[in-house]
Amino acid sequence: MRGDSLQKQLALVFTGHDLADGGLTVLKILKEKDVKGSFFLTGDFLRTSKFRSVVKEIKRNKHYLSAHSDKHLLFSDWDNRQGLLVTKDSFVQDLEMNFRELEKLGFRTDNKYFIPSYEWYNQEIVAWSEEMGYVPINYTPGLRTAADYSYPEMGKRYLSSDDIEIGLWEQNKKLNGLNGFIILIHMGTDSRRKDKFYHRLGKIIDKLKKEEYQFVDIRVLLQ
Repeated sequence: MRGDSLQKQLALVFTGHDLADGGLTVLKILKEKDVKGSFFLTGDFLRTSKFRSVVKEIKRNKHYLSAHSDKHLLFSDWDNRQGLLVTKDSFVQDLEMNFRELEKLGFRTDNKYFIPSYEWYNQEIVAWSEEMGYVPINYTPGLRTAADYSYPEMGKRYLSSDDIEIGLWEQNKKLNGLNGFIILIHMGTDSRRKDKFYHRLGKIIDKLKKEEYQFVDIRVLLQ
């Protein structure tokens, strides 16, 4: 998914479920750089008391906040994307519960864009979402920032922060660069990953600003 490839705009999106070691770091950087992010949190995240300071800071700074599945369900089979692992009823109930938690905490429930858990879903999930009035979105293909959850023990699936950042700047050199890109970063990652990619966020924002990119929330990017 991508916004207008002719406009120098991009959106930084952050997901959270059971980890938030970088949550306050990310929010501090966004505040210092005067950038609005778009956050997508599970119901489990919202209900976890130790993450409450992160949620309050998101609200205080008026960032976009929407759903990421109540229980972080895997909707489609990893080996067969068309193979559903949930029924329509269980999907609807899960998403409704996530938005209910957002409402309890005083967040808007008309933030229609949400990121399905694992960023892995199919056309049936899209159709069910749209029936409910919501629009599932995903990060833009071509970047590997979403691999920032990986750690060395994962073998070939591990991607270092150096490699992730190199890929970002290589994409920027291509025709239309990062115009319209949705760039996903995880707010928290496994403790076995020592080189946390979110620590590079400030430097990356500075460099992209020098290249005259505008940072917008997801509603503006996809309007």
